[in-house]
Amino acid sequence: MAREQYQRELEALREAVLEMGALVQTQFDRAVTALAGHETEITRQVVESEDRINEYYLDIERKCIELLGLQQPVASDLRFIASSFKISTDLDRIGDIAVKIAERTEAGLPAMETAVDIPSIAQESATMVADAIDAFESSDTDACQEIIARDDQIDQLAKHASRQVFHETATLDAAIVDLDEHHERVLRLVITVADIEHVADHATNVAARTVYMVTGDDSLLE
Repeated sequence: MAREQYQRELEALREAVLEMGALVQTQFDRAVTALAGHETEITRQVVESEDRINEYYLDIERKCIELLGLQQPVASDLRFIASSFKISTDLDRIGDIAVKIAERTEAGLPAMETAVDIPSIAQESATMVADAIDAFESSDTDACQEIIARDDQIDQLAKHASRQVFHETATLDAAIVDLDEHHERVLRLVITVADIEHVADHATNVAARTVYMVTGDDSLLE
């Protein structure tokens, strides 16, 4: 593979990651919107985009294998190729979570009164995803560090939300509430909160991988 062709292949890989990131970002944003408003059409759009995300993932995997197999990349290119594949894996998992949230929403989440603003927490995670993709595109390691620092805040919000839901359950009057039905709703809520937290974790992984890609510092990788 001529050097010019090799550079074009590297750029094609970068563009594929960015396109996948944009699609995943849109998908999770729609899942957050569905979570807040129970919009069936948006939920359907989230589910229908899953196949396209999977296609991007497989295409990126193929591109990475071809670049590694046909060339002997220098250290910086090798980090870029490896990071691109790892980032695509995190993006794919965010997409999977978006589908789960959308499907759970369609099934009736959150069909209960609660003081916990779960859509707001989900929006915080969505912002982290968008910022992580932007940081990858611009190779902005300072932005990556800021994204990584925000993960602890999401963790705390998620823990507080789960505790609040369980606290509200403990104070219910069994005489006026169907506890079996309520417990099922609580379970869906708590699982969704955990999913939202995991999205922030994946956004953090994207940021950490970008730092490694740019600087070679692997201390943030998990």
